[in-house]
Amino acid sequence: MHPPKKVASVLTLAVAAFAGTLPTNSLGQTYPAKPVRGIVAFGTGGQSDVVARVIAQKLSERWNQAVVIENRAGANGNIGTEVAAKSTADGYTLYFPTSSLAVNAIIAPNPAYDPIRDFSPVSLTGIAEAVLAINAAVPVQSVQELIAYARANPGKLNYGTTSLGATGHIGVEQIKSIAGIQVALIPYTNIANLIADLLSGRISMFITPPASVISHIQSGKLRALGVTGSKRLSLLPEAPPITETLPDFRVSSWYAVVAPARTPADIISKINADTRWATIQPDVRERLAQTGVEAVGSTSEELRAHIQREVATIEGLVQRGALQKQ
Repeated sequence: MHPPKKVASVLTLAVAAFAGTLPTNSLGQTYPAKPVRGIVAFGTGGQSDVVARVIAQKLSERWNQAVVIENRAGANGNIGTEVAAKSTADGYTLYFPTSSLAVNAIIAPNPAYDPIRDFSPVSLTGIAEAVLAINAAVPVQSVQELIAYARANPGKLNYGTTSLGATGHIGVEQIKSIAGIQVALIPYTNIANLIADLLSGRISMFITPPASVISHIQSGKLRALGVTGSKRLSLLPEAPPITETLPDFRVSSWYAVVAPARTPADIISKINADTRWATIQPDVRERLAQTGVEAVGSTSEELRAHIQREVATIEGLVQRGALQKQ
């Protein structure tokens, strides 16, 4: 015997309402059911591209679905960032940002995205410290001596960068601002030309990942004055942290995974768990270490707080005049 239609309707509504109160992991359990697009906002072969591809490959293995990296370079990273921000929030487009996500939001002309509002943070994937390398002909042996030399020889020193807002740019501008010295900026379009000019003495200094200059430091053509992190690097044990001379100095390159805002929470949770798993795998840690990156995972909220701190730091540099809006 079946219940009357009215009673059946009430029962159906009650069951549906009860089901709605239960935790639902259906999307997370079935994700991903097809290949995932991973956007990188810079060209192939750079550190950001390498980090993204290492993580993407490990996620592909974990999910048995391809994570296909798509390089959308241009406008100092803004083109790829904007494409990612406007993508469908279903988990099938991920963005592998760098520190430029926070930097460009402050100094780029009319950025079409907000690093907090327009993205759902997933996890950090790596941190890369850098070295302050100087041409060996410059008669200084430490950051303290560099500051004294710059004060005694205003206008004599210069530095190179391949990207406004990159670690190398922000790092030297911080040193200039904190120490009150003059060091002219020389922009470059590629790192090979920059390093060639650094070796020849056409430019004085460069803040860069150690891998790009370690052989020249070891040969004596360049000198490592300091590193950007809070501890010495095993590759460069002779170079102390810059913070030992300038305690307020803060700069590093970081890499992460984010998704378009409003991506379902259970999918974010799934990607977070698997990304954090990837960052502790020995082969991932080894491959990233070879490029000068320490594999690091985080919770979604930790990444959100990290980005917020980065934005605040860049805003402070702009307010102090250490960085200019483009």
